[in-house]
Amino acid sequence: MKIFKYLLIISLITLVQTVKSQESYAPEDVVDEKFGIIKYEPLNIMLGKDSIRNDARGYAANGYIEDYYKSGQLLHKGFYVDGQLKVYKNYFPNGKVERNFRMTDIKKSKMTIYYSDGKIKSEIEYIENQAVKWKDFYPNGSPEFVEEYDKNIQYYVFKANYFENGTPENTLTLTDKKKLILKQIYYHANGQLKEEGEMKYNKSIFDYERIGTWTLFDETGKPTKKVKYASGKVVSENDL
Repeated sequence: MKIFKYLLIISLITLVQTVKSQESYAPEDVVDEKFGIIKYEPLNIMLGKDSIRNDARGYAANGYIEDYYKSGQLLHKGFYVDGQLKVYKNYFPNGKVERNFRMTDIKKSKMTIYYSDGKIKSEIEYIENQAVKWKDFYPNGSPEFVEEYDKNIQYYVFKANYFENGTPENTLTLTDKKKLILKQIYYHANGQLKEEGEMKYNKSIFDYERIGTWTLFDETGKPTKKVKYASGKVVSENDL
């Protein structure tokens, strides 16, 4: 039954007439320099939001709606069901797509956010209203941040930060799903190892703790110290 409803919604998208909004906006009123065009996010039901958009008659909006800049350039085109967004695209004043949100199945959806020159800024995958995968990119196209959770969105499968040149700053990788053990590595800016060891996800505190022996390195990659941990606390330290 749920699949039928999903398919029905998708089929209606191609049949409902597009309604042009009576409002128009100045770019400075809708485009945030850091976050982009976020004025429509409170209407996104797939992200767990609950704001409602009304149509010109005062009823909850249904079907496609388009909003424009004062210049006449398209700002937003979204498909609404009972006043809330299911699918939409926003546009920069230069006409390039700012973000594209779409459902991939009854529970999953995907958001792609762009810089004003068309390069990808973020890619986010959701299960219901929770982000399960998230990638951010620098303006030059290099990866900036990546995180991926398990299907129940409890612990990391992979997480990483990157320097602007694309080399990793740190990585966290699940190595033992049963024991929830992860490998943590930190890097110097020159690409050499800085620190490495194991982390354990502690379900009782919903956090990660250092365990076992960690090794520290100088900027040449030479190991300089061994540090032993138990439940996140230092047990011993030895210079090398």
